Amino acid sequence: DVAPSRGLGDVYKRQEYMKTKYLAILLCAAFVLPGCNDSFLDRIPLDELTDETYWETEEHLILASNACINYLRGKSRSVDMEFLGDNVFRERSSEYKTLGSGNFTSDLSVINSEWTTDYDGIRRCNHFLENYERAQKVSASVRERYAGEAIFIRAYLYSYLVNCFGDVPRVTNTIDVGDDELYGSRTDKETMIEWILDEFDRAAAVLPYAKDLKDSELGRPTKEAAWAFSSRFALYHERWDKAVSSAEEVMTAGFHKLYDNGNPETTYNELFTLAANPVTNKNNREFIVTRLYSEEANQTHNLSRELQVPNEEARYAPTRSLMDAYLCNGLPITLPASRYRENTHEAIFNNRDPRMAQTILKPGAKWGGYPGKTTYEQPKFSNSATSCRTTTGWYFTKFVELSAISRYNKDQNAIPLMRYAEVLLNWIEAKEMRGDAITQPDIDKSINLLRDRVGADKMVLTKLNAYGLNLRDEIRRERRVELALEGERYFDLLRWKQGDLLAKDVTGMRKSTVPPSEYVYVEDIPTDDKGNLILMTGRTFSDMKNYLWPIPFTQTQRNPNLLPNNPGWE
Repeated sequence: DVAPSRGLGDVYKRQEYMKTKYLAILLCAAFVLPGCNDSFLDRIPLDELTDETYWETEEHLILASNACINYLRGKSRSVDMEFLGDNVFRERSSEYKTLGSGNFTSDLSVINSEWTTDYDGIRRCNHFLENYERAQKVSASVRERYAGEAIFIRAYLYSYLVNCFGDVPRVTNTIDVGDDELYGSRTDKETMIEWILDEFDRAAAVLPYAKDLKDSELGRPTKEAAWAFSSRFALYHERWDKAVSSAEEVMTAGFHKLYDNGNPETTYNELFTLAANPVTNKNNREFIVTRLYSEEANQTHNLSRELQVPNEEARYAPTRSLMDAYLCNGLPITLPASRYRENTHEAIFNNRDPRMAQTILKPGAKWGGYPGKTTYEQPKFSNSATSCRTTTGWYFTKFVELSAISRYNKDQNAIPLMRYAEVLLNWIEAKEMRGDAITQPDIDKSINLLRDRVGADKMVLTKLNAYGLNLRDEIRRERRVELALEGERYFDLLRWKQGDLLAKDVTGMRKSTVPPSEYVYVEDIPTDDKGNLILMTGRTFSDMKNYLWPIPFTQTQRNPNLLPNNPGWE
């Protein structure tokens, strides 16, 4: 829970006109940010506060800045984006699932929602930046710090727009009806990329280091947040030098570190539970940018229950593709030397990367999907309402808070949007991509730090060479395994130009390993050449059109200057 006496909670309590609970947002392991909730924004739109007495105090700037930071993505726009990729499957339809299948048109509502939500947040940031200097009772350095927060959030929002749509309108002022910019054209992608990276630098220049935040300042963005997102965005758009240097800024700052509870068998799993909540567990310095939820603040989600819902289909089920990504005895399962065997449901977990059992539910583990049975035994394929049904044969345990499963929409698990682990992965991948001669010390200070904390086999370059393994492929495998279920897989596949993987059939458990009591429910499901259950066919991916989303139909109708649309969507 968010302590009511910490960080910006005190500020909100001092605002007599703010008679509503705050929305908690965590940007860094060192701070807690309660932002304004929807009812507050509806009642008191900050962009309508034109009273000359408003933009005066630091508290005014804090409140206005929080409204910008409230546009950080939550569970529904981060974890749910896994439906776009090949890590998870859900039998029921969803718009992200439709988009990921390639079978959609430009009027799909989730495409328009991405556009409008991001630009709404950008407008909020622009309004702040147009007004913050009016707070003359505040020192220039303090004003610039809060301006840095708005600059950071605006760059963050534009990064998603560019990743999704390529060329997009660059709007840096608050547009009103009648303004020419309202119907402007798109700025080319390359120009936008350089501008966004410059904006992250601009934010970092005035934001504080995480280590310098006072207890009373819990909740504010930091330099590390700006550098970390700069690293990700630069990596996505092949600015290798920038990706490396931005990652190194975070690494050398020295505050953030990998979470470790002292037990490699539970550390990784615990990271995504309430036990590692950065508000109450100061040992968690791994989360750099995080959306925090709190029942006290009336802001919760339903992820734990969706992963192991006791009487329905699991909303997210691990795919065969994800299961096969985990190493066995330190080697890919396709190599005979891995000694991988899969003759039972239990055997698939033998000698695998320890993160597998801390991400995917293993027989013998605790679970909440079967009322009255707290130990997981075998998958359920039948439609009966007695326990959680899986479509693929597997369940997730990552992000599951067992106590939240029985309570609908009462989950308070923090949702990380940027972890220090990703910074390390950004750094090593960017170095390899720009052609650096990767050394064993490079691997030891990045990938092997991730493996050491769970007791996994180290990555050893001479071993990769001995087995003919490609370093780039193994770096990418590491990213998939470490960041599974965190919403990044789809965008990784796009930037790697591996869209063809999104066109593959979705498969699940090998039919021969389905428990006898459940076999009747899968008997008629077709299998592929390896005997895996085929769960979805007809997915498609066109190199000509699917590496970018189309500009939403609604937006092109409102503003024809957004046309021509992206290639393949004309």
